[in-house]
Amino acid sequence: MDLILDFFLVGGIVIIAIILLRLLRIKSKELPQKVLILLFLLLLFVAIYFYALLHNINWLIKLCFFPNDITKITLGPLLFLYVKSLFLKEDNLVRNMLPQFIPTLLFAFGITIPTLLYTSFKIDVFSYALKDFIFIFFRIESFYFILYLIISLQLLSKYQKLTKYKYSNLTKFDFNWIKIMLLSTLGIISVDLILKTYESFFGNFQWNIDNISVLAMIVLVSYLAYYGVNQSKVLLPTFLLDNEIEPEINKKKKKTLSSDKKEAFENLKNKLELIIKTEQPYLDEDLTLGKLAEQLSTTDKKLSTMLNQYLNTTFYDLINKYRVEAVKVKINLDSYKNYNLFGIASECGFKSRTSFNRIFKKETGLSPSDFKKSIS
Repeated sequence: MDLILDFFLVGGIVIIAIILLRLLRIKSKELPQKVLILLFLLLLFVAIYFYALLHNINWLIKLCFFPNDITKITLGPLLFLYVKSLFLKEDNLVRNMLPQFIPTLLFAFGITIPTLLYTSFKIDVFSYALKDFIFIFFRIESFYFILYLIISLQLLSKYQKLTKYKYSNLTKFDFNWIKIMLLSTLGIISVDLILKTYESFFGNFQWNIDNISVLAMIVLVSYLAYYGVNQSKVLLPTFLLDNEIEPEINKKKKKTLSSDKKEAFENLKNKLELIIKTEQPYLDEDLTLGKLAEQLSTTDKKLSTMLNQYLNTTFYDLINKYRVEAVKVKINLDSYKNYNLFGIASECGFKSRTSFNRIFKKETGLSPSDFKKSIS
């Protein structure tokens, strides 16, 4: 077991160090990269700390004890900040998040530093305090982390839905890896908490639970490194985060519109239909809400509100509906006989084969290949 743990710890230290170097070499770092640097720095200390424990390197244990001890209580708000930083403007974002790191300071001064002082100098007053409170604090720390992971998952789900209000292609904005990472972390922490609670009542297991959690963490780090370092930032307009635009459009109760608003929406809808018919903007694979609003001489907020409240759809669904119709037309044309299905889809504005197949089946009830067979 020690040999396996040693192998994974050394591998983890090397992987994390490479990721950090790669992040540090980015010249114009955005907030997501800065958050990742801090996150990976903490994880590096954790990996080194467990390596030092395995090999009984006392000076290295003491050096890494502080960052290792505060990592669990820091990662929750840090991951929450990372999710926010991918979608929101950086203005005041860090400043507004700072109060959420207060528990980290309290934990550092109330538990970590007294523990370090006691283990280093055997101060009895710290021994008394730790004896009474450390068990409770460590359980609170785990619950605190779990709470932040759940909140981060909910926020990510909300932001993913809102991207459909601005973008017509979501291929480069695939955040499912973050969801998997958060869910996996939630699973690891939950299992760790359950096993430690079991140990406190029924005695220790033969193997060290913390070692299992660290091994799982290293696997997650490798996963995060593969997808996260070059993750594209997605800025959501402020109005999408307001109550004026409802995130869920398929509601039975439609918002009652005034006659003036109805007339304005009808005029905008007519202009939209004319632009779509004459200029076919949906063929642009990088079409965004802002680009289309510019063609209509309106604002992205007004266009999104009209689509949401008047046409009961999103920008993403509307544009891809027209793309599917374009594919259906081009499949029948002689000039496209030598094209494969995705080749035709690419000509109609689709970027991803997977999203094309999914959207086409949603709109027609058939896969692209089945549809082609049905009209042959």
